[in-house]
Amino acid sequence: MSSSQSIHPECAQAIRRLIQLKDPKRQDFLELRTYGTDRYSAMGWDELQAYINETTVVIVEQFENEQNIMSALRWVARGLPVWLAIRKVRADYSVYGYKGQK
Repeated sequence: MSSSQSIHPECAQAIRRLIQLKDPKRQDFLELRTYGTDRYSAMGWDELQAYINETTVVIVEQFENEQNIMSALRWVARGLPVWLAIRKVRADYSVYGYKGQK
């Protein structure tokens, strides 16, 4: 998997672990981190649009907020399946709110 080269090894391992869980809990999603900045962290809307397709368009339908859409697409780009990426962003949002606002 070539995308694993561009993300932190611990992040790649955490993604694999999360995918293997039968019934991941909210805490499992909150514990998933990037372990620093990777090449997807800096991707803007223009670059992330390349990841929108028939499978990922559900992300755009799930979130009204562009930051959440971009965050979910970044997780998909890192290797997280779409439905897990949506749950990851929902979990983060429920705790942290909009990332742009402190």
